[in-house]
Order: sequence, then C-alpha cells, then structure tokens
Amino acid sequence: MHGEPAKHDGADQIVLYLTRGELLLLAGCVNEAMEAVEDWEFSARLGAEKARAGILRSELADLISQLPPE
Repeated sequence: MHGEPAKHDGADQIVLYLTRGELLLLAGCVNEAMEAVEDWEFSARLGAEKARAGILRSELADLISQLPPE
C-alpha cells in the first residue's frame, strides 16, 4: 500500500493504492470496529463518530462490489 495527497483544489483527501487483500482487510477492520465497540465509546476509542464509520463501511462495500472477479 502507498498513498499521496490528492492533487486537486486542496481538499483534505489522500489517494490510497491498495491491493485487493488490503482493501478487504480495511473493510473488515471497519466492520469489526462497528460491531465490537459500543456506541457510547466509539468516538473516544476510534477518533470518529460511528455514523462516519458507517458511511465509510458502505463506501468500501460499494467499491468491493465493483471489483472484477478473482
């Protein structure tokens, strides 16, 4: 995996280059965090609101669904 800052309009974005396995690992980690961490402690332990993690989980699932079959 490697990444770089996005090269457009100064937005707070980073472009990541992941293998299929790394993408699946990242998605699994987000999913596990959402399932294992209680709502009341989520933001304190993970540094983001649980709703934002849910959006990320959905975006990752959409990306995975677009991958070509292995």
